[in-house]
Parts: sequence; structure tokens; C-alpha cells
Amino acid sequence: MEFVRYLIRPERWETLPPRWAEIFGRNAPLGVEIGFGNGEFLLEMAKAHADWNWVGFETSLTCIVKAGKKLAQTGVGNVRLALVDGKFALRELFPDGSVHRVYVNFPCPWPKSRHAHRRLVDEGFAQILSAVLAADGAFSLVTDALWYAEEAKNHLSRAGLVVQGPDPLPAGWPGTRYERKWRSRGLSVWQVVAKKAQAGKVERIAGGPMPHAKVSVPFEPGRIAALAGLKETWQDGAFVVKEVFFSPAEKIALLRVFSTDQGFAQHFFLSVSEHHDGVIVQLDGATVPFRTPAVKRAVAAVARALGETCSS
Repeated sequence: MEFVRYLIRPERWETLPPRWAEIFGRNAPLGVEIGFGNGEFLLEMAKAHADWNWVGFETSLTCIVKAGKKLAQTGVGNVRLALVDGKFALRELFPDGSVHRVYVNFPCPWPKSRHAHRRLVDEGFAQILSAVLAADGAFSLVTDALWYAEEAKNHLSRAGLVVQGPDPLPAGWPGTRYERKWRSRGLSVWQVVAKKAQAGKVERIAGGPMPHAKVSVPFEPGRIAALAGLKETWQDGAFVVKEVFFSPAEKIALLRVFSTDQGFAQHFFLSVSEHHDGVIVQLDGATVPFRTPAVKRAVAAVARALGETCSS
């Protein structure tokens, strides 16, 4: 379990963006890889640039474990890993002008038009890069899909970044298994590099204290169970209470909630329990989400519904 020392849990941090110098214990340039897979590229970069701090983001727990084991076996200490969507993390976890390099290697291009909204490099991602990249910062995209590289180039250029490529990936690049796979099939591998030219701006939405609400109503299981199906939608987000569960003694209720903020989806539990002369609605510690507007609205809406139900 040595690899656990590389893991960070930014969803538990109250202050965002964090102070990366405190997390790493030193001031150093920041490098980021989004979607690091089994971690081979991230490991090679961390060894080649030991004077940098490196942060990797993945949405696969299996990849987190594999990469963490690789890091532990080599003993490098300048890497941190997080299980979180990289696009969201790049925006929420780094101050403007703070990241020196961002790498994305072989992201899924989602070739079907109906899946275009799932592609990583889009207008929003390009705008995030224009904000968080340092003055001398750069972004590198490596892909085997030339059409995807061209599309990415257009998004990056429109965000005011200076773009080079797509060009054939140069020799000597720290390899990945995907690169070896494509080259073994005789396929071309392309790289797009974008450098910062002007400062961009983005709106950050996460952070703050753990949301909770106290309601002066009795703990009544029937009324709490009726919260299943409670939902709200607005322009940039939504939430829905999918199910309600009770402890054996029916003293605590857990509400399973799905939420989305600007396309960033989360799954978490809210707890409802007795508190002094009423009940308290708060996040359950088993599944701590990022404290986004949808999460905060879910807490407030559950408390409001309990109060309205009791008074009706």
C-alpha cells in the first residue's frame, strides 16, 4: 500500500485552489497529465524533471492503483494522483497562471457526432488552458486521430493560444503503450502544442465549507422517504434524489443523489438525522463530493422540502 502516499483527495479540501507548494513541501514548476492511464508517461516525466512537481488526474481507480504502484517501486516523490475528471480539476485546482505544462496523451476522440460533447479538448477546455497556464506555459496533445488534432487546434486557436501542428510526434518522446501500439500497426501519431499568448479567465464553482441545514421539524421516516424523486434543474446544472435508505432503528436516513454542474457529474449521499429540536441535513462522509452549486442546492432543497412538508 505504499502507493497510497501519492494519492490526494481534493474534494475534501475546503479552500480551492489549494497551495501546491504546501502539498509538495516545496516551490517548483507544476506539470499536469490528464488521463495518465497506467502512469508510464507521468513517471518518465517525473524522473526526467525531478525539479518539477507533477499532478496526474484519472477517472479510473484501476489506473490510479497501477500508476501508484509504478511510482512506489521507483521511489519518486514529486508526483500526486487524484481520482477526478481532469477538465474539472484543471479549472478548480489551479490558480490562474500557475501551470507550466499540461499533457494529454491519446484521449478518446469520440468520433461519432452524437458523442462530440464528450471530447476533452473543446472550447471550454481551451479557455481553461488560457487561464491556468503560466506565461511560458504550454499544452501538448498527442493522438492518432488527425481529424481530432485539427479540431483541437481550432478550439485552441480561438481561445487565443499560439498553436503548432498537428505534426508527427518527434522521436525520443516519453512513450506510452498506445504510442507503441499505433506505431506497430504502421499508423501515424500526431502532436499539437499550444502556448499561452494572452491571459484568459474562467469561473470556478467549487469549494467552501461543508454545506448543511438545520430544520425545526421532527424526524419522521414517512416524510423523509417521500423525498425520493426530488429534483431541480437550471441552466448550468441539476440534481435528483434517487433513493432514500434508513438505518435499522430508523434514526438516520441516507439520500442517494446525482448532480451535475456544467457537465461535471457527481454521485453522493446526504444524511438526515435528529439534531436538538429538529433535524440536520448534511453531506455523508462516506462519499464526499466537491462542494459545487448543485451539491449545495441539493442540501438546501431537501431541508426546504422537509420544512414545507411538515407545515402543509
